[in-house]
Amino acid sequence: MIDYMEFDVMLFDDVIATVKLKPSGSDKPYVINYIKGFNKQFSPNPEGYITKDELEKWLKWRVFPETRVNADELLAALGLKSYNRWAIVRKTHGVMSDDEIWLRFKGETLKHRDVTLRKSLYYPDEVV
Repeated sequence: MIDYMEFDVMLFDDVIATVKLKPSGSDKPYVINYIKGFNKQFSPNPEGYITKDELEKWLKWRVFPETRVNADELLAALGLKSYNRWAIVRKTHGVMSDDEIWLRFKGETLKHRDVTLRKSLYYPDEVV
């Protein structure tokens, strides 16, 4: 079963952070960063609680903007009727075209090759 309350932040197939949205005993998200000095981590601290605003700010750049010209078409392609960052991230795993960071939710066995938008670049032998 997939647990959307806990996920790993992946860089290719490496876990660079783990996030628990509702850790026991707290209503604040808890993050463990496994790398330092990376400009796309949740916070400069290696481990600790973050605010919901910090989480939202981070997620905001993992999804297309609500004001994007073809946002309605993208939502329809994802099977969504309205704009919701969490729903978009759950469907897209936060994959973007300009980096190879993505989210793997607890219980999933996905690899980078399963979610990348640039499969022909990284896995040319698998492209049909």
